[in-house]
Amino acid sequence: MKYRLEETVPHCLECGNPLPYGRKDRKFCCPACKNRNHNREARRWRYRYTSIIGILEKNHEILRHLIQIGVRSIPKEELIQLGYRMGFVTSSGRDGRRTVCRCFDIVFIDTETRLANLAIEDLPWARDEAAGA
Repeated sequence: MKYRLEETVPHCLECGNPLPYGRKDRKFCCPACKNRNHNREARRWRYRYTSIIGILEKNHEILRHLIQIGVRSIPKEELIQLGYRMGFVTSSGRDGRRTVCRCFDIVFIDTETRLANLAIEDLPWARDEAAGA
């Protein structure tokens, strides 16, 4: 008795058609499908990127306003009510036992319940930019 092994034919990631003969790692049936897939992925990443930048800009605006009115420490609950989105910072790191975060040129300490030591960091490139303007 002969058994026939069913081979799984790979399919195009874009249109789902079976792939023609070619390289084993081929993913698309034609250049048009490859381009459509690439363009959709690029749009998705561009949307995600612009969304994150928008959130960071709003967080920065909130923090800058708080610094301008003299607030140096604020509970996280109040920040959230102001529209601040937790977890969106441009960088963070540990300084001993403290978590130091930055939102562009604003630096602060992130504790469990509040953001403390809000300050605008004096960045050398910002000084050069302001002097040239």
